[in-house]
Amino acid sequence: MEHVPVLLEAILSMLQPAPGRTVYDATFGRGGHTRAFLQRGARVVALDVDPAAEAEAQKLLAEVGPDRFCFHRANFSDLEKVAAKEGQADGLLLDLGISSPQVDQAERGFSFQQSGPLDMRMDPTSGTTAADLVNNLSEPELRNLLREGGEDRDPGRIARGIVRARPLATTLDLATAVCRATRPARPGAKHPATRTFLALRRAVNREGETLEKALSAVPKILKVGGRMAVLTYHSAEDRVVKHWIRGHAEEEKREMGMAFGQANPERWVKALEEVVPSEEEISINPRARSARLRGAERLQEEKK
Repeated sequence: MEHVPVLLEAILSMLQPAPGRTVYDATFGRGGHTRAFLQRGARVVALDVDPAAEAEAQKLLAEVGPDRFCFHRANFSDLEKVAAKEGQADGLLLDLGISSPQVDQAERGFSFQQSGPLDMRMDPTSGTTAADLVNNLSEPELRNLLREGGEDRDPGRIARGIVRARPLATTLDLATAVCRATRPARPGAKHPATRTFLALRRAVNREGETLEKALSAVPKILKVGGRMAVLTYHSAEDRVVKHWIRGHAEEEKREMGMAFGQANPERWVKALEEVVPSEEEISINPRARSARLRGAERLQEEKK
């Protein structure tokens, strides 16, 4: 399936890429959002840990040149290090989903739709795999991982089913174990293993920790007047982004002109309007169904 950038027009409206502006695409993927930023005249600094993303970025670099585009093989948790080299940004995009090519390549192990190794690493050259987790964690550890990472409705039953089915080597092995522990997959319904695969992917790539670190770096990355856009695809990560924005956003003023929160040194951004995909976009790109876009604009220097 071709990778279609999610909520592209809303992101362009939010980040306002233009000549003279620098936009960070911290999750380059296959470059769909980056290409749109470049078409609007912006300079783009891109990051990704996936070797396939790096290969795509090299093609783009040959097209537009180093003055317009640069790529760093890095996780978006390293944004602060990259910004120290490349300078601050007028716009920052974090797209927390996985790209369609990653899902469609069975050897990456992200999907239960076809059989592949239980991998799920964004960077397939290093780190713990999903197979390591499902075959070596204790049942209580698996239960907690499934409950917290994917919000599975019956994590205890699924954890027991996984332990009974060990050793698990492929994505279909895992999907079958989950279905046996809960219910068979039904045509048209969400697959019973969806949340399990999500939880494992988040654990393998330490996505919660990575997001927290990236958000903590925003004061070092965004210029005053700069904007951040974050695309999330499930409730756990959306809550993190929502609470971060609320925790740093100036509150609305009363009619009498009194502002709340201005004495709080943490309140230095303005929340932007939340956006979800239209039915038309979902019909064109079904993988956009669960997406939610949140943004914030930096109002002032962070107070110390």
